[in-house]
Amino acid sequence: MKKRIADFIKGSSLQNPFSDSQARNFSDTKLINEFCPISNYWSLFNDQHEILLGTRGSGKTFLLKMMRYSMLKRIETPQAQQIAEKKEYIALYVPMYLEFVTHLTSADTSEEKQIQLFQFAFNCLLAQSLLVELKEILSEEKDKVKWAKTNMDLALALNDSWFDGHTQNVTDLFSLMNRLRKLFYNFDVITGDMSAIPPVFKRQIGASLLAVKEMVAEHLRLSEEPTWIVCIDEAEFLSEPLLRCINSVFRSDSRRIALKVATLPYYHRTLQTLDPDVSVSSGNDFSYRVVDMKYDDVDFYNLTNTLVSNRIKTRFDPSLQITKLEDFLGVCGEDAQIDYYREEVGPESATYDAILEDIIAELSDERKKSVDNYCNLRKTIYDKFAPIFYVRCMYQLSRKGNTKPGWYAGSQMVRKIAQGNPRAFIQIMNKLFEKARTSELKPKVQHGVIMDYVHAFCESTQALESNGPTIYQELHIIALKLHDHVHDHEIRSTGCNFILSFDSNQSFEYARKWLQQAIAYSRVTVDEDTLINGISKTTVFLLANTYAAKYWLPMRADVSPKNIVIRNQQVGTYIVKMPGKKEPQIEQLSLFEEES
Repeated sequence: MKKRIADFIKGSSLQNPFSDSQARNFSDTKLINEFCPISNYWSLFNDQHEILLGTRGSGKTFLLKMMRYSMLKRIETPQAQQIAEKKEYIALYVPMYLEFVTHLTSADTSEEKQIQLFQFAFNCLLAQSLLVELKEILSEEKDKVKWAKTNMDLALALNDSWFDGHTQNVTDLFSLMNRLRKLFYNFDVITGDMSAIPPVFKRQIGASLLAVKEMVAEHLRLSEEPTWIVCIDEAEFLSEPLLRCINSVFRSDSRRIALKVATLPYYHRTLQTLDPDVSVSSGNDFSYRVVDMKYDDVDFYNLTNTLVSNRIKTRFDPSLQITKLEDFLGVCGEDAQIDYYREEVGPESATYDAILEDIIAELSDERKKSVDNYCNLRKTIYDKFAPIFYVRCMYQLSRKGNTKPGWYAGSQMVRKIAQGNPRAFIQIMNKLFEKARTSELKPKVQHGVIMDYVHAFCESTQALESNGPTIYQELHIIALKLHDHVHDHEIRSTGCNFILSFDSNQSFEYARKWLQQAIAYSRVTVDEDTLINGISKTTVFLLANTYAAKYWLPMRADVSPKNIVIRNQQVGTYIVKMPGKKEPQIEQLSLFEEES
């Protein structure tokens, strides 16, 4: 194995370039430096209302922030330059951060008052976002006289539309921005007089843009009015009444305003609008778009390489020649499972014939009798059972004293553990970088770091709001049952996927609540159809790769997912029906009693 970039870090006291993973707090400069346009990004520039579904850390905030005109023009690709020059789409960013929503809804106010406050606050933030992008567009004017005149004319026209001509020393966009800030931050949501708020800010969300967008296009001398894309971030914090405000825009004639609403799966909780007799429907009024990436997507491969290269060069050492994750971690063979298996057991035990023989030796007696009848042993035995065989062997190796195999290691494995999630990837890299200060990142060391990460990740499940303890308890039981199926007795076809059986609607509703949150927080995965249309009684679930690593399970879905039965007593009991075995005795669960 050639020298890794990580080897140059040993003994360094410089800042860890992977210490921050929350894009919400990134500066625009940091955003543009790290941005890697993925296929989903370009297709977001359209005229449709869309709800962007993505698990925590999937990059929703990054996507929406980078859609702004002020960021788009700084992306050095022909596609970005073309969209920016044509100005057919101008995006504005409006975050729904927790403090913002809590400030509006924590007071003891009626639902009607909360909606009024939300519309006011949203329209203020939208107007501020519009001014930010207008200042960026005006900065392209080289003639200083023209720039000053347009700046003043626009500010006066906007002030006239929003504040009915009361100038209050508004002479340019900057002074108008200050006026908006005062309106927003000086209003007391408990004692404030709503009648003092200009009418345009009290109408439906988007009204502050609707009132001025044609005038803005005229002052900017655009040949055609653009589609204004309003990017609403972190909508999972919105309550149902506030979500109805967004749905009302979906249902109405929004006049070339397209909403892009980012939220967690299952957190867009209602299809109702502010009119109790009118609802919205997916496919007619808006579309869902899943933004989660797969760990083996080209997009995720390119993104992880960009993150590693950029952060190492800009925050650590610009002289290091690094272009991809493999440069940092090193590569064992072709970086495949067999290569890391060979490192542990030696080349003689890692040949095709040796592995095939070992797999056959671990089959059930009944299956061994059929082996001679198989015409293609590679397909029916080797390819089918090798991933299970590897993890069985490495698990046994890990149990020998203080032995630590170099199994969960290498760039492919890091991407698998991150499971297509950029924030998870950065958090893993943070731990690997820290370890590289004191140790060479050989496969065994990487394995130790990754195992520490997955154990901490699974333990942190208990701290998730609402259903955290329940998710932790239930997934622990499910994972243990799947672990037993993988490692006990003969080798069998298995994976991380499972189906739940329900004896009543009550037990289904109980499970659905914690499963939805487990999916949103990357503890369990489902297919795209389930993300969009919801969990059903026939849904196939897949444990996240973090759980697969902690419980030594093959990171794959089996063609025949294991059936897990819920016994709905006071809470619910999960057991696995083992093929060919008697059903285990039912045990009553205690959600808060830690199981040994």
